[in-house]
Amino acid sequence: MVSTWMKRLVSELSWLAVISALVIGCFHYPDEGMLLALANQPDATIFDNPQPKYLGFDDERSAFVLAALIRSGRYQSAPEETSLICPGVAANGMHGYMLRVGVDTVMGDSAVVTLYHTCTRDPQRCSSGATTCANPYSGTAVSTTSYLLRRKYGQWTVVKPLNGSVRTPG
Repeated sequence: MVSTWMKRLVSELSWLAVISALVIGCFHYPDEGMLLALANQPDATIFDNPQPKYLGFDDERSAFVLAALIRSGRYQSAPEETSLICPGVAANGMHGYMLRVGVDTVMGDSAVVTLYHTCTRDPQRCSSGATTCANPYSGTAVSTTSYLLRRKYGQWTVVKPLNGSVRTPG
């Protein structure tokens, strides 16, 4: 026969497990609160014209933080392992960016974060027969924009873009 104290212990452990799961589920990444501010910006703040049609993500953290851009319906999700052609390049294929976000510095209620856009500027014909693919001669472009964020009343917002750059590895 199970004693009363054993039933109470099981009940308390069950609640502890539920609360632990909720806490763990709410904190995927330590800096997600500040990075989520980027996904809440108007298109003009994040992307120059012409706007991309497709977005992909370099890592799980970026996909989680910037998923709202896809959910908004403004952009489509790029299939896995897709070469995205830079918006504005006259070529057949999917025009968009692979995105990655990172926290550079946190200073109390201010932070600097960087958004990386990667795309192909000069798509090449693939030996596999696909229309386009990335290879060492594709002219991959990486654009970066750093943003100043500020926390007010516990909420992070983008104050302004600080700087940006475009580089073509090679």
